[in-house]
Amino acid sequence: MAYGTIKADTLIYDDSGSDATLDLSSITAKAPSASPTFTGTVTIPTPSSGDNSTKAASTAFVVAGFAPLTTPTFTGDVTINAVGAAPGDLRFNDNDNSNYVGFQAPATVGSNVLWTLPSADGSSGQFLKTNGSGTFSFGSVDLSAYAPLASPGFSGTMTGANLTLSGDLTVNGTTTTIDTTNLDVEDKNITIGKVSSPSDSTADGGGLTLKGASDKTWNWVNSTDAWTSSENIATAASKTISDGIGNVREIPQTSKSSAHTIVAADAGKHIYISTGGVTFASGICSAGEAITIVNNSGSDQTITCSAVTMYLAGDTSAKSSLTLKGRGMATFLCTASNVYYGSGGGLE
Repeated sequence: MAYGTIKADTLIYDDSGSDATLDLSSITAKAPSASPTFTGTVTIPTPSSGDNSTKAASTAFVVAGFAPLTTPTFTGDVTINAVGAAPGDLRFNDNDNSNYVGFQAPATVGSNVLWTLPSADGSSGQFLKTNGSGTFSFGSVDLSAYAPLASPGFSGTMTGANLTLSGDLTVNGTTTTIDTTNLDVEDKNITIGKVSSPSDSTADGGGLTLKGASDKTWNWVNSTDAWTSSENIATAASKTISDGIGNVREIPQTSKSSAHTIVAADAGKHIYISTGGVTFASGICSAGEAITIVNNSGSDQTITCSAVTMYLAGDTSAKSSLTLKGRGMATFLCTASNVYYGSGGGLE
């Protein structure tokens, strides 16, 4: 029998007078003190509710301190922290995700962010709301002081910065004030005086007024059937003012190489004729209209005027025919219905 030193936490001995045997094989079935792994049911003391230490938590501690996934019951305030961008719909699903009660995506009303609770007829007026603190409450909100998103109606003064509208804008009222330095309008046609039954009477006085020491106006006047300016009109040196006949600084020309009878379109022009003569017909010109005839030849041109009353300036008798000498030029002014006065070089 060998002799030596034995170091053990427990001394095992037998005083029966026979040899004692120690079986060490069962030690491998014990869990180590560092990172032990247990099997079977492990029972530990249950910490006090709310314990926030490094103690091991028993199932009793967990069940008492946390709500179950199925049909949880909360007490006190429930706080939901938004993650990422603005939150969308809130949905509370049933177990198989086939049905849910949904709060529609939120909108800001006053200091509250609201999730609308839909109802069958859309009239419940109930909301899940928060004032931004993360704490939600359920109840109704008085929307009478707020405009709906669809077809809102505003009253009083509406103030905003950089407002962009993607649809039509209708403004009702007596006075519309635009207080800007520049007004840019993309539309190339501006309609004014648009009423249910427009007429020259409803258009009377319409136009533009520029404020200054005195008003500078450009208005339509019904009594004169014309646009009327309160001020002089000036153009740049290279520009002209034109009417239906042409540039008002010019006497447009109508060239003729054969006999010509005066027509209404000749008023305000000069007839440049080389042969055939000119005839004045009845009922062509109105008082104030004038026609100039230029003889573009060395031969006499006959002016036939038997259908009208024609006076040669400086002669008291009416003429049925006049002669315009070679290279002569004369102007005929209509003074009344079918009454003319003629004057010019070479006219006799």
